[in-house]
Amino acid sequence: MAAHRLRRAKRKAGAAMNAGTPGRGGVFDVSSPGLGAGESLPGKVKWCVIGSGPAGATVARALAKAGQEVVVLEEGPDRQGEKLTQRDGEMYDQLYMGRGGRTTSDLSMSVLGGRVLGGGSVINACDVVPIHRSVLRVWQKQFGLSEYSAEALAEDEQAALADLSVNRPDKSTLNRNNALLLSGCERLGFRSEIMQHNRVGCVGLGTCFLGCPASAKRNARTVQIPQAVADGVRFFVRARAKRIEPMGKKRHLVTVRALDERGYHETREFVIEAEQVILAAGAIPTGELLLRSGLAKGHAGRRFLLQPQLPIAAFFAEPVRCFSGIPQSVAVTEFENLEDATHGFWGFRIESIGGTPGIVSTMLPTVGPEGQTHMQRYAHLAGALLLHPDAPSDTSRLEVERNGRLLIHYTLSAEQKQRLRQSVDAAVRLFLAAGAQEVVVPMPPGLVFRELSDLPKLARLAFEPATVPLISAHQMGTARMGPSAKTAACSPSGELYDAPGVFVFDSSLFPSSPSSHIMAPVLTIAHHLSRRLLSRTV
Repeated sequence: MAAHRLRRAKRKAGAAMNAGTPGRGGVFDVSSPGLGAGESLPGKVKWCVIGSGPAGATVARALAKAGQEVVVLEEGPDRQGEKLTQRDGEMYDQLYMGRGGRTTSDLSMSVLGGRVLGGGSVINACDVVPIHRSVLRVWQKQFGLSEYSAEALAEDEQAALADLSVNRPDKSTLNRNNALLLSGCERLGFRSEIMQHNRVGCVGLGTCFLGCPASAKRNARTVQIPQAVADGVRFFVRARAKRIEPMGKKRHLVTVRALDERGYHETREFVIEAEQVILAAGAIPTGELLLRSGLAKGHAGRRFLLQPQLPIAAFFAEPVRCFSGIPQSVAVTEFENLEDATHGFWGFRIESIGGTPGIVSTMLPTVGPEGQTHMQRYAHLAGALLLHPDAPSDTSRLEVERNGRLLIHYTLSAEQKQRLRQSVDAAVRLFLAAGAQEVVVPMPPGLVFRELSDLPKLARLAFEPATVPLISAHQMGTARMGPSAKTAACSPSGELYDAPGVFVFDSSLFPSSPSSHIMAPVLTIAHHLSRRLLSRTV
């Protein structure tokens, strides 16, 4: 029955994606040598947007609707329907920056980001958490962003939530993985919630991190991009922006390299002359491009945020099947502090999570025959992510080496390590209360908790480099905005202080963590900046 629904959804999605693309709008693959007239990269264009995720697709749609000429560059491929094969190796290779293998320089943390048409919204877990009002107060008071009040962003937030078709899953649709976490909360009296998401017509494949073949995600690829194409926007995939060279306020040269079909090698070089450029490639790629271009000097790639997450596993006597159904829908909010005087949003949050065999096997603390034994218990595994808001730190910086390699330098503070231990303590208590036989922190050789008397083992969690598989899925702040060029890369309108006509519209702008998940905040800010841009441009 599920397979039938999936086939029907794929046919419907394919028809919707490819129907009605009048004018010059379309999606064009520059790895193909057979591009026709009007389909090749233009020599001149009014607006060049770099990145096709929620921010890039949103501003491209807004500009095109106002009659502006827009070209969008995307380094990744276009993958929809049957091209989303649900195979770990193939999909991480094709949909993720660094093929899913990008890490911090000390190998302590995986840094995950989308490299596909539609960006991170194609591969995320569909969680919708708007910007916390307390965070906006901190942005106003501490970072001088007086324009960023809850009232000023209200219209933009509603537009963002409408793009996402936000809804909340019914409790009856929770898979056992999520239901177990909810059960632990009920037994311990912890606050929890069923999170809002942007799925419509979900068929329960459980492979959200590999893209949705049923196109049930209301994301940039299914919403903004088709609308932008209908208004004439040209999206060029396998097009890697290498450098931006300002030649005047309304003349910027963008050097672009075409990639081969698999995205492995650069093949040809183009130069686009754009009146104005918008960077929306995600915090790490945007920061890297600014560094390569010599822009936002002294600020680009400095004091950024990675918002570390720690995965843990719990094994139950009965099957859990965390890989089936909605992976991430229950959040434990007991330990969140939404009124922190310094940060606005602090503490930590625990969420259920599922995973496909490839990624789960890399997160378990054993290899060889012992690892095989662990994976034989795969159906009995429940997963959770421990999410921690972040703050700017002088230890965080991007570096482009002479050989062109990008380095992501990031060090956990003593305070972060303590919060991580506290979150593990809470997660162990929750899973044991829900009936887990054992809870495992995936550090070699494995930190195992079978009863509450095991909790003193937490002292062994020193978080030395490359010992615990931390994850970053929410990178921010590589080109932060502020009221002065002394303290920020961009003005509150997103325009670079040292390069008029070049804007940043993605999470690179965020001076602190806006919420536990950043898709809705990114969309909200993109709507806000698009309105401001159109009011002065069109």
